[in-house]
Amino acid sequence: MRVFFALLAVAGAAFAAPADSHKLTLEDLLSAEGIGDAALSPDGKTFAIIRGGQIDLLPFDGGWPVTLTSTAGAKSGLNWSPDSRYIAYASQGSIWTASVDGGPPNRLTHAYPATEGDPRQASDRGPQWSPGGHWILFQTGRRGHEDLVVVSEDGRAEYFLTQGDGDAGNASWAPDGSHISYTDRKPEYFSGKLDVVKFDPRTGRADDSVTIYTSPVDRGGGWSIGKASWSPDSKTLAVALQDSGWDKIYLIPAAGGAPKQLTYGEYEDLNPVYAPNGKSIAVTSNRKLKEAADIWIVPVDGSAAKSLTNFNTPGVEGSVEWSPNASRIFFRRTSPLQSADLMVADASGSGAPKALTHTLPRNFERAFHAPEKVTWKSKDGLEISGILYKPENVKPGMLPPAVLWIHGGPEGEDVFRLDPWAQYLTQQGYVVLEPNYRGSTGYGEKFRNLNVEDSGGGEADDVAAGAQYLVDHQLADAKRLAIGGGSHGGTMVAYMVTKYPSLFHAAIEMFGVVDRAVFNERTNLNSAIRWQMKMGGSPSEKPEVYRKANILLDVDKITAPLLILHGENDPQVPPIESALFVKALREHRKVFYYYTYPNELHGFTQRDHRLDAWKKELAFLAKYLQPEFGASSTSTDDLLLTPPPARTATTERP
Repeated sequence: MRVFFALLAVAGAAFAAPADSHKLTLEDLLSAEGIGDAALSPDGKTFAIIRGGQIDLLPFDGGWPVTLTSTAGAKSGLNWSPDSRYIAYASQGSIWTASVDGGPPNRLTHAYPATEGDPRQASDRGPQWSPGGHWILFQTGRRGHEDLVVVSEDGRAEYFLTQGDGDAGNASWAPDGSHISYTDRKPEYFSGKLDVVKFDPRTGRADDSVTIYTSPVDRGGGWSIGKASWSPDSKTLAVALQDSGWDKIYLIPAAGGAPKQLTYGEYEDLNPVYAPNGKSIAVTSNRKLKEAADIWIVPVDGSAAKSLTNFNTPGVEGSVEWSPNASRIFFRRTSPLQSADLMVADASGSGAPKALTHTLPRNFERAFHAPEKVTWKSKDGLEISGILYKPENVKPGMLPPAVLWIHGGPEGEDVFRLDPWAQYLTQQGYVVLEPNYRGSTGYGEKFRNLNVEDSGGGEADDVAAGAQYLVDHQLADAKRLAIGGGSHGGTMVAYMVTKYPSLFHAAIEMFGVVDRAVFNERTNLNSAIRWQMKMGGSPSEKPEVYRKANILLDVDKITAPLLILHGENDPQVPPIESALFVKALREHRKVFYYYTYPNELHGFTQRDHRLDAWKKELAFLAKYLQPEFGASSTSTDDLLLTPPPARTATTERP
């Protein structure tokens, strides 16, 4: 039976909007676009930044940006030529260069779709100009796995540097231009090897690579060696390793030798970047707050690290670039009250950082409110953290509805970043809790692997305890709790409505996994390897582990209505997962709404699809958590069951 109902324009009776607050629209959420990729020119005078799908040029000390490109297609991977005259970037699956003096861009490569492998990785991307300026290094998935390739600056010569059956990535040029470091991954060393290859700048050819470090295999499959940073003399590599159980910075001789640990402590240090003078390394670290990331300056002599910034509102900092004389550090920062902006700080840590851009629309500033960190104990006593957003002006004596929004991964983490969707939900009168359940990053290797061979076990208990935290602290109405999420967040939603069927009264399950065995057969190779590691083996080796993770066997327990959304070309979580879920729900006569979106991969990127999904989610939540009656409306544009563009949908009730 089809059910039609209007998207409600107001929140429930428990919420009264303050008269002076600004009410955002869904279209507003799409306009909160921060700075994308940013790259400082080698002469230190100009930034290339991506915003609105184009490349802008911005003076290093701020000012009015000048748009460099106007071509079709998203752009990424900005990288300057050594003479600061050209910018290399990736677009339309290929590598391009553009002159800062203007003129049409030059297309250097012509990638073609791979016949196998993950289509998201099939393009040419991540260009890096060689220190000598003649070659551009990039990564490609043309052959169904990841390779490193160089193309000449005029596009006439192209050579593969890696041609094995593994995946090569996180490449970095040595300053002398004659060596390249990269991470090599295969099933037998899935956490990666750090390799160095000798490169001949005259011919564009490379010798066989030499392995200088092999990581112990992460038993959960969720960690890999990141990009290494070369010292200015090309003798040492700084890289984040997890040998201590936490991501720490190590120094490894480029010629080979034992890694030397440089940072210590129970927090994560990542993304090392050597200073041009070789005396210090900038890293991003969550040593102040596990749900944030700040920049710290680490002397290579092992003396005490120091914090670069000290903002009043916690946030996430990264994309570090040093000025040529090592006196300043440029970085990007976002927070719950700030879209991603470009900033500069004195490398000594003195003085307040300066914002070079301001991308958050002014009308957002009165609408957004800072969330807070909360903690609770799970069923087994493990402490779990989360980010809590509370609506303004809740009526006295009334408890608002709540939505637990679950991140994916599971090796993800909800942090103090700009989250327009969470802010919008609070504007509509909902409490929003984002739990960092076991399996999340940011809390060390042990915490991240507590879900190994326990998918749907302790992690589900963590989320259930988070919901109970809201009820016990009288933050939300126990009879109006909902849950939502995508990817592994969608999987968690499916776990919760089967393992805790009476807890939630509405559930939004987006592109999640319901049968891990089928998933492993249909997903891309690296994802299948990773998940077999996380499950402890194959279905025949670990039948009980897969049984516990098979939601389809427990559909009869579901009582909450479900909204299910999936992209039709998803290579990560194959669409059959949602199709199987819907089939089982139909057979058990459960309430569900099911929509698929054409030409979408893992998640929704097309503007119309994003708006459509948000509208359906809001209407679904309003129907089951904040129903209102007697609202006169003749609109047919906001019906929940309006199908996505060019696609029909299934909606059923018993």
